[in-house]
Order: sequence, then C-alpha cells, then structure tokens
Amino acid sequence: MKIINKGLKKCYLVHSTDTGKYMICWVLNEYTDSDEASDDLVKLLTHQISEKDLLKEFTRKPFF
Repeated sequence: MKIINKGLKKCYLVHSTDTGKYMICWVLNEYTDSDEASDDLVKLLTHQISEKDLLKEFTRKPFF
C-alpha cells in the first residue's frame, strides 16, 4: 500500500473484533449512507477507483 501524504488528511481508527483482537484501520473516506460506502468498496476492489481517488474526496470534506 502506497501512503500518500501530499496535502491529504490521514485518519486511523482502532477496531475491535468479537474475538478480542484489535486492528488499526486506515480511513479512506467517510459516508453518511452505507449503500454509498458499499458501492465505493466494490469499485475499489474491482479497480474502478483507487485509494488515492477516495483519499482526495475525503480530503475535500470538512474535518469535523
């Protein structure tokens, strides 16, 4: 995974699983609708958009 840091925000979170494990997750974008998030995930996995595309969109959003 290439880390892009030129003017893009970085956001991470700690995710806990039901099995007691913890993961550090990198946030590529945020959504108000789960269908929109799922659609972008499918596009990401099928190479229709890139992580950089999602990060650029995320960077344009207000931080809070």
